[in-house]
Amino acid sequence: MRIAFNQPAFIPWGGFFARLACSDRMVLLDETVLARGFSYVNRNRLKGPAGEIRVTIPLKKKGRGAQKIKELEIHKKEAWTRDFLLTLRYFYGKSLYFETVYETIRAVVELQDNGFLRLSRGLIQSLQSGLGIDHEVILQSNLAVTGKGTPLLVSLAKKAGADEAVLPYFSGKAVDAEFFKKERIRVWFLRYDPPQYPQFWGGFLKNLSALDLLFCCGPEGRQVVQKGTFLHEYR
Repeated sequence: MRIAFNQPAFIPWGGFFARLACSDRMVLLDETVLARGFSYVNRNRLKGPAGEIRVTIPLKKKGRGAQKIKELEIHKKEAWTRDFLLTLRYFYGKSLYFETVYETIRAVVELQDNGFLRLSRGLIQSLQSGLGIDHEVILQSNLAVTGKGTPLLVSLAKKAGADEAVLPYFSGKAVDAEFFKKERIRVWFLRYDPPQYPQFWGGFLKNLSALDLLFCCGPEGRQVVQKGTFLHEYR
């Protein structure tokens, strides 16, 4: 069984779904602490008339100190929900797939719960469904495994019954692949190079959220993800 890992993230980019598609299961690291400063945990990129735009979920931080991702709450969720949905309609309203994708996203973001993790998971599931990637996504907290760095990932792989792991291509300096090998876990590094696809608002931009891909290409978005996926075994 092949496993992948990622922090919970707001409407992740195509590389997230490339690793999910190449794995049997992905673990969302909800026990990790939200990094200070800029983070793609609660923000991502879409596209508008002026090019790339960053969409951010505001989080409650004042007086809370360091927070695990599973503890995060959305600040002024109703106002954010309204603005986010209006943004999608303005930038993607002319898409052939707009109503189908939009209604799925709306059903998630209009939930009254302020929990960031629930929203993140719901949006990931919506993107999975739209892209036709039905592989399992589970939470680190449900596996009851804690720790840091490579030992944590290896422990999660073992707990989940995996004998292979898919890691991001550029994680080689942060993750000790030899540690995986010593534990008899085969390692694959995945490089995702977003191929061009028809986009709204001018020339092609890489590294946008997979939500842009879904609005532009609909179910054919999975073929775009596959085209940009390059998997290399660690030796």
